[in-house]
Amino acid sequence: MEYKICKLQFSTGLHIGKGMLTDGEPIFMADTFFSALCHEALGISEGIEKLVHYCKSGKLKLSDGLPYIDDTLYVPKPMTTVETKEEGNSKVKKAFRKLKYIPINKIEEYMKGNLDAQKEKEKLSRLGKYEMTQKASISYEEGLDALPYYIGSYHFSKNAGLYVIIGYEDTEAFQFISSLIEGLSYSGIGGKRTSGYGKFQAKYKNMDTQLKQRLNVNKYQKMMSLSISLPKDDEIEKVCTEVQFQLIKRSGFVNSMTYADTFRKKKDFYGFVAGSCFKIPYQGDIYDVSIYGKHPVYRYAIPIFMGVI
Repeated sequence: MEYKICKLQFSTGLHIGKGMLTDGEPIFMADTFFSALCHEALGISEGIEKLVHYCKSGKLKLSDGLPYIDDTLYVPKPMTTVETKEEGNSKVKKAFRKLKYIPINKIEEYMKGNLDAQKEKEKLSRLGKYEMTQKASISYEEGLDALPYYIGSYHFSKNAGLYVIIGYEDTEAFQFISSLIEGLSYSGIGGKRTSGYGKFQAKYKNMDTQLKQRLNVNKYQKMMSLSISLPKDDEIEKVCTEVQFQLIKRSGFVNSMTYADTFRKKKDFYGFVAGSCFKIPYQGDIYDVSIYGKHPVYRYAIPIFMGVI
């Protein structure tokens, strides 16, 4: 499989929430990105079916949207035990605990317990900042005033943003997904797109050398996923031995005019978050989370693995 880095340079704020309008997360998960690509694929004849086929057959893979600052690519902190050289220092322990992402070129340093976690946390704070904007909800009833409400969003610094790793088996698959990403750059990703949020410019780069080496997981004893994922039913028993993971609940409403006559919720879904560590790789899948609707609703849960130790 070949890989490309797709850097997203945001020209507007990004609204990724956890159920509240005031939320403004600085990253997005692969299932969010995939859902947005599905909406873009609606404009192409059998576009969604083609996208789903490419992913389920292993011809396309996506990582979460992960941070970058200048030329530094960050990956999730591996969920594995690390002993620091200052094990008795509570301040160092706290800094390690709070660190969410680490530079790809410092994975080995982190695993040996030599990383200056506080310094890296300060560097990552330059990624951008959270903002809350007041909006007015206009009432069309005579005599009623506009009601204020607030939207949270994340605004990235110059030369900072999110990147997605795209794995592809052939040029046709890459050209297909890059055309969807181009359309998505104008319509936006995340929530409140009609208010102008989530617009970006996509720039493609060849794989970082160190990251590319670590994607060859056969050389490693332990690996972590760079995307939200879930093994298939026939993979779970084999995979879930000596694992260190965190589960996340994913839900929400179906954004489709043809799915049902009223707004309907998606089926609740639980997946392993990026950074979860395993000894055995698995394929994962795209799951149908529709509930009595007129068409399937897809949840992406296919991992891209990176070697850790």
